[in-house]
Amino acid sequence: MSSRSLLLLLLVLACLQSFTTANNGDGPEKCCFKYQTKHIPVRFIKAYQETERQCTKPGVIFTLKDDRQVCADPGVEWVQNNMNKIDQRLI
Repeated sequence: MSSRSLLLLLLVLACLQSFTTANNGDGPEKCCFKYQTKHIPVRFIKAYQETERQCTKPGVIFTLKDDRQVCADPGVEWVQNNMNKIDQRLI
């Protein structure tokens, strides 16, 4: 009976360890899984950031003036144009 209890305890500890490791990983902070398809006028965008290379899909995260964040495909022309216009604001 004590060997079953010990086995159960070790199994629970192993599960807890795997959850702890997953939550403290060094993975990317934000990734895009779906893209906004409709053009967002640059006047509604406050800032942008590109997703990290570890993400499965490349992405641009636009932060809108109402603080919502929207993912967009960096290969689309309107996304690139908006990024360039925002960069020009900062100069």
